[in-house]
Amino acid sequence: NDFVDQAIADRRSGKSTSLCAGQDILDLLLNAVDDKGESFSDQQIRDEALTFVLAGHETTGNLMTWTLYLLMTHVEVLEACREEVDRILPNGTIPDFEHMADLQVIEAVLYESLRLYPPAAFIVRQCIKEHTIGGTNGKSSIFIPVGAMIVIHNYTLHRREDYWSCPLEFDYKRWMRDPVSGLKPKLTHPYAYLPFASGARNCIGQNFAILEAKVMLAMLVQRCNFKLVPGQQIVPEMKGVTMKTKY
Repeated sequence: NDFVDQAIADRRSGKSTSLCAGQDILDLLLNAVDDKGESFSDQQIRDEALTFVLAGHETTGNLMTWTLYLLMTHVEVLEACREEVDRILPNGTIPDFEHMADLQVIEAVLYESLRLYPPAAFIVRQCIKEHTIGGTNGKSSIFIPVGAMIVIHNYTLHRREDYWSCPLEFDYKRWMRDPVSGLKPKLTHPYAYLPFASGARNCIGQNFAILEAKVMLAMLVQRCNFKLVPGQQIVPEMKGVTMKTKY
C-alpha cells in the first residue's frame, strides 16, 4: 500500500510521468470521474490499481501451468518457442517492451492455451433487456427475461467443431499473425473466443495479463528445460471461478 500511495502522490505532484506513449493506468484513474462528475479519491485509486495488478495473479498462474503442460506434451512446439526466444533474445537477453511484438510464437502458444484451458472457464452475466434467441433453421427459440442470469461455459465454446477446425488439437499456428499486415487471423464468430469475456464488461487486465505471460514464458523457455514426470494424469478441475489442474 505504501508503494502505491507514493506512486499516486508522485504522479499528482508531477514527480513522475507515464512511460507509455499515451496515458497509463494511473493517469486514467487520476483523470476518471464517476456519474456525478466527481474524481476518485486516493483510496479508490489505490484499490483499483491493486486490483488491476493483483486480482489476476491466480488466473495468470493457471495460464502458465496449462501452457507449460501443453509444451511438455508437444515437444516440437516447445522447440519452436525456444528457437524464437534464442533469436529474439540472444545470450540470455532480458525481454523488454520492444521485444514483445516479435515474440509471435510465444504469443500464439498463449492464445491457444487460453482456448483449450481458459483459467476462468465460465462467464456470468445478467440480462438487462429481454431477448429471444434461436428459432431459425428448425431450432426452438429461447426467451430470456430481464434479470435472468446467463452462464457462458467458454471451455465448451472454445472446443465447438462449428467454430474451430480440429478443436481438440493444440495448434498454435491458428493464432500466428499475418507476416505482412501483422494481424491475427479472423475468428469464425466474434464471440467464439472468450478467455477474457467480451464487451463493456470484459477483463480490464487482459492486455497486461498477456504481456506479463509473454515475458514469463519467454524467460522460462530461455532458462529452463521441461519434462513431464511419467504417469501423470492431468485433469482439469473447477475451484471457485478458476480452472486448475486437479492434482
